[in-house]
Amino acid sequence: MDLDDLNARVTEAILRAERLPGGSDHAQAAFREVGRIEESIADLTPAHDLEGEIARLGAVTAALSAAEPLRALWLVDRYLAERLSPEATVKLEALRVEANAELADVVSKVPPVRPIKYTLQ
Repeated sequence: MDLDDLNARVTEAILRAERLPGGSDHAQAAFREVGRIEESIADLTPAHDLEGEIARLGAVTAALSAAEPLRALWLVDRYLAERLSPEATVKLEALRVEANAELADVVSKVPPVRPIKYTLQ
């Protein structure tokens, strides 16, 4: 699939995802699709190119919208290793803070797990 096809697909996917109720399972699935397409665009475009930066930021934002903060953090690390503009770097760092906050919120809601001893008779 070429870049023009991917751009058309990501536009359609974004419009579809944004029409769904925020935070719903369907919206999260739709944003996962947006993220996959944005990652494909990022793979085809240079990091220093405006389109490449937009795709990288879009992939991270889509991961956050899909309630995937670990994926967002992984993408931030991956994309920060590339040569991005200072502006894109600042935006990725802000998305990292958002992903860390989302992850901390999820972790705070997980019930504690304690080991129990059991002896087989």
